[in-house]
Amino acid sequence: MRVARNTLIADSGFLIALFDPREPHHTAAKAYLQRLPVPVPLLTVEAVVVEVMFFLAGAQRRAFLNAVAATALPVLPLEASSHQRIAELSNKYDNMTPDYADLALIDLAERTELNKILTLDAHDFSLYRIRGRKCFDLVSWC
Repeated sequence: MRVARNTLIADSGFLIALFDPREPHHTAAKAYLQRLPVPVPLLTVEAVVVEVMFFLAGAQRRAFLNAVAATALPVLPLEASSHQRIAELSNKYDNMTPDYADLALIDLAERTELNKILTLDAHDFSLYRIRGRKCFDLVSWC
């Protein structure tokens, strides 16, 4: 899939912080998006949507779902080959016990050739590699 080169991958931690005012990084997440000179597109995967929904409630959950529904936060579906790739990545990173959403985001990065990610999980995403070589670019937002 072709996506704009300036698109940022959005992980659960960033999205939870963005939509939940009680989160310690809420102000930083909002401020980061507001200080960008032009709106930068975000992209995520269904597994991240599931994780975020688990942590949000009430109005925050509705606001998040409305953003997804309005494609303000596009969700890229997995491809037929994604499940095989996620299984391979699970074997590769078994010692780190990665969650499914992280593995799906690596697959997303490989399919889209994106590497900039908004995450609170800097430790793991600094170790994950895209196609086994390329590092994620951890966007500094908090």
